[in-house]
Amino acid sequence: MSTLRRLRGILAILACGFVAPPAVEAGAVGVFLRQDDGLRAVERTVPDGSDPVEFALAALAAGPSDNERAEGLFSALPTGTAIGSVRVDDQTVAIDFSADLLAEGLDEARLEAIFEQVRWTLRSLGLDQAVSLTVLDEPLWSYLPPVPKIAPGPALPRAYEALPIETTGTALAGKKVSLSPGHGLFWLGSYWAYARPETCSPLSREDLHNTDLMQYLEVYLLQDGATIKDYRCLDKNYGNHSTGNPWWYMSGSYWIQHRGYPCSIYASSTGDCTLGSGSSESSDSIRSRPLASNYDDTHAHISMHTNGYQGNCYGSTCPNGTCTYYDSSSTHAAWATVSYNLAKAVNDNIVDVIRTHYGETTWRNRSVLDSNGGTAETRIPQRAAILIELAFHDSCDRDALYLRDNFFRSATMWGVYKGICDYFGVAPTYGFYASEYVSDTIPAEMDPGQSYNVSITLRNRGVLWTEERQIRLGTPGENDPFHQAGRAYVSGEVDTAQTCTFNLTMTAPSEPGTYATNWQMLREGVTWFGPTVSKQIRVGPPPVPGDFDYDRDVDLDDFGRLQACLTGNGGTPTGGCLKMDLDQDSDVDQVDINRFLACVSGAGIPGNTDCGQ
Repeated sequence: MSTLRRLRGILAILACGFVAPPAVEAGAVGVFLRQDDGLRAVERTVPDGSDPVEFALAALAAGPSDNERAEGLFSALPTGTAIGSVRVDDQTVAIDFSADLLAEGLDEARLEAIFEQVRWTLRSLGLDQAVSLTVLDEPLWSYLPPVPKIAPGPALPRAYEALPIETTGTALAGKKVSLSPGHGLFWLGSYWAYARPETCSPLSREDLHNTDLMQYLEVYLLQDGATIKDYRCLDKNYGNHSTGNPWWYMSGSYWIQHRGYPCSIYASSTGDCTLGSGSSESSDSIRSRPLASNYDDTHAHISMHTNGYQGNCYGSTCPNGTCTYYDSSSTHAAWATVSYNLAKAVNDNIVDVIRTHYGETTWRNRSVLDSNGGTAETRIPQRAAILIELAFHDSCDRDALYLRDNFFRSATMWGVYKGICDYFGVAPTYGFYASEYVSDTIPAEMDPGQSYNVSITLRNRGVLWTEERQIRLGTPGENDPFHQAGRAYVSGEVDTAQTCTFNLTMTAPSEPGTYATNWQMLREGVTWFGPTVSKQIRVGPPPVPGDFDYDRDVDLDDFGRLQACLTGNGGTPTGGCLKMDLDQDSDVDQVDINRFLACVSGAGIPGNTDCGQ
């Protein structure tokens, strides 16, 4: 199998966080090699007197045994690579390799694969720090082919209208954010390949659900006034690439070429401007997105990924949680502090949302980590840049289940949106739960006792609305005179920025008068949110002052009712006598009698609705 073909499964970026390695006997360590399906830990026995860390790294450099190689295991570290030195402190594990590490060449794909193998091997030993890799005391990334210097260029038009509605939020007005869903289909040299395998079937592979996630983030940012630069297609209805695959399947370099960016951006590694032929375009794809952020001169670059461990994992020991990377390497040092601030704000908000709103209180915060030049997405952008590892797509009993849930997707991306707002020092216009009034068909007048089919249309400005999460339209106070049940239900899923029309039946009270109906969104048992749709409805014809029995005349029958309710000056009427207070001064006295007498029409003669004024 060729090296390029072997690399098909190793384009995943930087796994994060320590988990216990597969069970091994005392004196043994887990060393992480590669298979087409990702990582696999193999057991190595530590000789007496040997340092476990140095031994594990040496075993990693030695690569697979003959039997392991026959099973398809391989290493991104060339055979013969030697460990020069290892330094461990509270923040970083720094490893210097011999020049043999470069024997098979170095590109972005191999760089990231090496970092990933080293990172997981160290974490199997309990070392959860950032990793710094050098060759002959020079940063590993410095041996890469040169990265083109891309100056800001003229704005390119959007390929589609992602949010075909008026945007009303302004918190992020003037801010330009680039969105980079990781991976996607790319040309491997002889065929089209995904960077990640499918795991925990039927979970869509990471290449695809990175796009599923960022669709939500794009809308949150757009509806709050931001300008978005998207480096993969985020519209599933846009159409197909020339391969016949949907555009949203395709990796960044192909979308960026389609959008009209220069060849120096979408083919910076191969230099071959005709994509989809020739040698592997894996590094073209990896570099294209951060280079495009330099061309677009964005204020922040957000790369979205999910984590992978060893393939399908079941049980309580499977890894879990969220971490976010930034870069402090010398080539990115000018933006290290702002990148860290952005990573911290985003990571903290994601974890808070999952624990507080999604209800997964034990979700692990794997913290903010320094990539030390290990990934192009955080090293190349000349601006604040982060890479999010949201969850483990191969932890089948937990994280992978959540990644299939659109509510989880929308909730976590709201956390990213909130983190971006925090970074820019602004408050989000729209909360986690948010709605906006659009229209209603509630009539201003109803006949007593009659039922009416009405509708209320609202726009969702927050996380996904779904009946599964008991997000509904309700009547605050639970005693609406027109709707006994006081609830209307969401059908299907209502995404952010979409409208939802609630159809319901309202029944007017049997007694004429003016009544209020109030409706508001809620998540049952959690919170009410959004504006209250409040309407004053007159039941029956316009009231005639003094017509206390509602027969449209003012006669002795009405006078008898008035007499029964007299309180005198300063008295307080109650119950049905409240309507006898014609001057509304909280008593029924001579003034009310005088007003009544001015309205008397006689039996069977319609009263005057304007009398007694």
